[in-house]
Amino acid sequence: MVKMKSKKRRSGGKSLLELDADSFMSSFAQQPESKPSTTEAPNTSTKKKKSDKQKTSVSQKQNGNSNLTSGSEVKEGLSNLKEKDAEFFKFLQENDPELLNFSGDDSNDDVSSVEGGSEDEECEVENDPPINMIPVKESSGDEADDNVSSPAEITSVPVTKLLLRKWERGLERNSLIQWKQLVRAFQAAVATARGDDEAAATYKYSIIDPDMINRVILLALHHSVEVLTHNLGDAPSSSEKWPKVKVTLKTYLGCLTDLLGLLTSSDVLCAVMRHCKSMLPFFVIFSRHVKKYVKGHVQIWGSKAELSKVVALTGLQALVQRLPSFLEDVIKKMYAEYSKCSKAMNIRSRDSIILMRNCLVEMFKINPSITYNTGFLSIRELAVSLRSAIMNKKKSDNDGVYNWQYVNALHVWVAVLSDCDPCLSPLIYPVIQVMFGVLKLHSSPCYHPLQLHIIRLMLHLGQQTNKHIPLIHPLLGILEFCSTQTKAAATKPIDLTCVLKVTKGYKKTKAYQDGIFDLTYELLLNYTSQLSRSISFPEVSFPISVWLKKFVKKCDNGKYKSLIKQLLEKIDAVSKDLSHRRSTVTFSPKDFKEVDAWEASQPETSLTVYFNTWLKLHRDISTQNNHEMEHLEDSEEDSKLRSKTESESDLEEAEKEATKTVSLVKTTKNNLKGKKRKLKTKSNDSNEKVIKTAKSKKAKDNKLVISEDFADTGDIVEDIVLSD
Repeated sequence: MVKMKSKKRRSGGKSLLELDADSFMSSFAQQPESKPSTTEAPNTSTKKKKSDKQKTSVSQKQNGNSNLTSGSEVKEGLSNLKEKDAEFFKFLQENDPELLNFSGDDSNDDVSSVEGGSEDEECEVENDPPINMIPVKESSGDEADDNVSSPAEITSVPVTKLLLRKWERGLERNSLIQWKQLVRAFQAAVATARGDDEAAATYKYSIIDPDMINRVILLALHHSVEVLTHNLGDAPSSSEKWPKVKVTLKTYLGCLTDLLGLLTSSDVLCAVMRHCKSMLPFFVIFSRHVKKYVKGHVQIWGSKAELSKVVALTGLQALVQRLPSFLEDVIKKMYAEYSKCSKAMNIRSRDSIILMRNCLVEMFKINPSITYNTGFLSIRELAVSLRSAIMNKKKSDNDGVYNWQYVNALHVWVAVLSDCDPCLSPLIYPVIQVMFGVLKLHSSPCYHPLQLHIIRLMLHLGQQTNKHIPLIHPLLGILEFCSTQTKAAATKPIDLTCVLKVTKGYKKTKAYQDGIFDLTYELLLNYTSQLSRSISFPEVSFPISVWLKKFVKKCDNGKYKSLIKQLLEKIDAVSKDLSHRRSTVTFSPKDFKEVDAWEASQPETSLTVYFNTWLKLHRDISTQNNHEMEHLEDSEEDSKLRSKTESESDLEEAEKEATKTVSLVKTTKNNLKGKKRKLKTKSNDSNEKVIKTAKSKKAKDNKLVISEDFADTGDIVEDIVLSD
């Protein structure tokens, strides 16, 4: 529709300023020979012109172009304007030359060409707002044109393969305009994948086909980094194009973080996380999206498969390298997610929890000062929980300590302190005191698995930090439980590495006693092998030998006796060897550096070699047993699934058999009635025969009658069996 500017002239006693555009154009058609006016055209302001334009366009829409003359008449009037009104013609040449170049074609073009335009024209518009964001002006007046559709009524554009090819060609040329349109389609794809149909309906592009959703996502992942890097450079926020891209980039980053929570396939999830990692130069500009990035990666790290955990960890490490200020927030969220995921442990979840623990330890190693602050608060919470359990002695407080979440928290801090940084060494003593408190909280044999877990942690911490932790009393206290042989029935053994407490009935079984002895013997070998590296081993091992000899005297189990005797022989041999070696030294016990150098120069003792071989042998056996347990669990689950699937078919077969049995019961009842009638007739005939015989043969006759009755009943039983 052609917009015509209004200009006023003198006509019929009225000045040009008092005439509108419609009256001006009609004056040329009706009065072609009117004389030009001598009044000078005033220099109107720009605001006045714009308002006149808007009024003219609105009046043309409202009147339905009824006041406009045809194109040929307008063209003829404009051609005569130079002769009739030279001043006004000059004014139009300076201010509105487009009006003088009027071609005379019919301006009533197709409405669709005005509203939508072609795809090429859409591609050249940079900041085209969504369909629902276009303002709609309501026409005032009763003469509004109802045939012209408003922009709000335009439906979303469906994404097709042709449109994707067009975008791809533009992205290969690093076109920002094509990338912006792709981001809108990407936004619609994420909303559709999320199931938010209301939000998806408000976007410019609509995607229904799941295959098309995948194509849009893959296209965005493949080209976004290259296009943005080419147009924005290494410093995106300082680029000249940054104001044009900022809003679209925020939308794209938000959709990426939302997409992380929607994916279930491990391969696709890893690909999206790698793309997010490559988009980190743009993520770090927006702190809000950085928080969403951290939250999404931490959730994936705590809930998905092992490969996804590793990729999420690398993404978090890359973020922390770019923004060190987010390290503390990342560590706290990862520690909270680890605590939530480690509330229960079994054979299946054990490897996943160990992987999460190792990942968390790697994050703690980045900044020891932040690790110290987080560790201090965490260890303090553990100590407070232990104190409440000791003081109150309630079951709820004890359960707050005797659980996997508490034990796994100790696992983390033992692993962190094992690779001890000098600034973390003050945390070693509090952790050891907390673990000693857990050991002394309960001495019941039901809690021996938990105590063995804690002792193993303390042995590992002492070995890595080169600190002596006295553990002989807890070990021998647990070993005392195995001195008397139980007489309970044999039961199936369980994996005590995934158990903290057993029932009172199970603690009296032979399987539980064997499991406790094996774990205690392993830890006792580990403890004595660590002590055998010390120059003071002959003195330290003396009380151990005395207590073990007493155990051998009291023990009723031959297997336990033989193993303890082997340990005593190794201890005596190492003690004699070390006593012989240290007899030639010239330094005193107060010379710590020389003592450390002497201990480092000594070869492995026979006790250490014995422990390593024993540990390797039993670890192989335990792993084999664990695989068998997993196989049994898998077979049980498969059998449950099969039973569920087969139950439906069994129900159908049971219904058919039930109908058959009902008919069978009816036939058997009829057969029984017929047999009873036959029995009655036969019994009457036999009784008549018996009466006619002699009285001396009554007993025989009665026996004959009973035998005949028995023979008939046998026939009945045979008939029933055959019918079944």
